[in-house]
Amino acid sequence: MMIPAEISKKRLVPLAATFAAVYGLLRLMPIFVMIGGSGRVFSTTEFVSPLLGIVLGPYVGSVAGVIGTFLGIMLTGRMNFFGLDFLPVMMNAAILGLLMRRRMTPALALYSALIVLFFADPSTLHFVPLTFPGNTVSVPFIWLHVITWILLASPLSKKSIEWISGASEKKRLTAACVLSLIGTTAQHLTGTLLFASMAVPLMGMTPTTLNATWIAVFYTYPIERLAIILPAATVVTAAVVKTVQSTRLFQAPNQTTTQ
Repeated sequence: MMIPAEISKKRLVPLAATFAAVYGLLRLMPIFVMIGGSGRVFSTTEFVSPLLGIVLGPYVGSVAGVIGTFLGIMLTGRMNFFGLDFLPVMMNAAILGLLMRRRMTPALALYSALIVLFFADPSTLHFVPLTFPGNTVSVPFIWLHVITWILLASPLSKKSIEWISGASEKKRLTAACVLSLIGTTAQHLTGTLLFASMAVPLMGMTPTTLNATWIAVFYTYPIERLAIILPAATVVTAAVVKTVQSTRLFQAPNQTTTQ
């Protein structure tokens, strides 16, 4: 298995500019209304966000995400988080970009920090009681993110780095699904933290309304995230990576990148 290649530096800037422009334009197309967001929406940028880190890396990918976000704000006039809208996609690109360069420790540390911040934030709902016949179980609000954290720490995430650029279509799609899940849930968790910090003081929600919103989000966000990942983000990620490789924009590295 080959290690995902580095992009030729002379081609990196125009490729990053292209990704930023596409990302900005995709903000014109909403897909879901954000629960409790007063007109705020998720857009089709969700389908391409993982590509920023996978193709461009943690630093250039983050910059492309920031530029694309502000371009989208200029085109739509919409902001979800009062100008901090770039942070979720930036976290997505940073974690996946680090992972693609086999810097597992910082990638896992960033994702872990998001989980710790969620449970440390008094504005978030940490556990939701689910009642079953004869028993009540408290489930972590971010149970999907915890599962993803385990996936990120597992050997499968390392395999996905190799499979995403492999010849097998089945393995490429599997890798695209795993990587999209990691990046998309990191992006969602960052957005959740921003929402928690702004809902009452800036969005005008009362604590009671916020608590009811958390309950509604708990039941809907897994469906929303999986609808983004399967099949849209998975297929788009696999197809674009294959296309970029076929155009010879990649240069094979001389050696494995260390942590």
